[in-house]
Amino acid sequence: MSRALLIVLVLASTARAWSESGHHIVALLAYDRLQGAEQTALVTLLESHPRYAEDFQPPEKIANRTRWRVGVLGYWPDIARHQPAYNRPKWHYHLGANFVIGDRSKVKVPAQAWQLPEFATLDTKDLHIAQAIKLCFRVASDKSQSASDRAIALSWVAHLVGDAHQPCHSGSLYAESVFPDGDRGANTIKVKQSGNLHALWDGLLGGRVEEGDVNRRLASIATDDALHELATRADDPEVVLPGVWLDESERYALLCVYSKEVLQTVKAVQRGLTEEMPVINLSDKYLEIAGRVARMRAYQAGIRLAKLWRAILQD
Repeated sequence: MSRALLIVLVLASTARAWSESGHHIVALLAYDRLQGAEQTALVTLLESHPRYAEDFQPPEKIANRTRWRVGVLGYWPDIARHQPAYNRPKWHYHLGANFVIGDRSKVKVPAQAWQLPEFATLDTKDLHIAQAIKLCFRVASDKSQSASDRAIALSWVAHLVGDAHQPCHSGSLYAESVFPDGDRGANTIKVKQSGNLHALWDGLLGGRVEEGDVNRRLASIATDDALHELATRADDPEVVLPGVWLDESERYALLCVYSKEVLQTVKAVQRGLTEEMPVINLSDKYLEIAGRVARMRAYQAGIRLAKLWRAILQD
């Protein structure tokens, strides 16, 4: 059994990862690792966000308004999907193949996008996740940039670090006669539990934000001894390592997203045993392991995001 899967199996799980609730949790895990002065600097920079008045005002029922805003900071790029001036659809995912079934020469696997173009800016839409993390870290760290641009970049850093740790964002499954152009990060694999496989993984830490639920899930992760053991493994020697994070996510995609019960269904269609992809009813074991992986990846994302935020905010 691989070390990665062994880690998965020892983690305690009550969990459901990267929808609104998941991004709140990753941002708050990182925020709680900052020192008081760093937290103050983060919140001060956030106030310069051009959508602060519209998108960061807590509902009246929210008890801790500052922490709620920090959570929104991590989620905001998904809010921006409905704002043409700020929407960057390609930034959220990585190109390439996690898995190829059949003749690789007969599928259209795109080249992976790693290198940040020299003159890329926050207006450059044709970037993918590793490139966008590098760009936004650079902009947010640059004190000569406008405070509003730095605040936008700060939010994107938080969001994309979270996305980079979600296995479905690391690539796609390609199958010669089923998904010749890829399964769009598991979006086109239908499952009984949550519409499609990507959506199921996105929701493993909860769906829409409810303050009490986020706090309970956050406390559960923060007090999990098995997750604490992983802290040093996520403590990268360098600050920005999106390639490493995406490689990790790809391994978990191979192990856990595209498990045997998923692949055997795809292969049945590939072999002509059935005409079209059926809706997959995932096993309880699949869901248990997915929940454990989600908690681990959220915890690692929080550790790494804290390091990036600390580097951005330092004098």
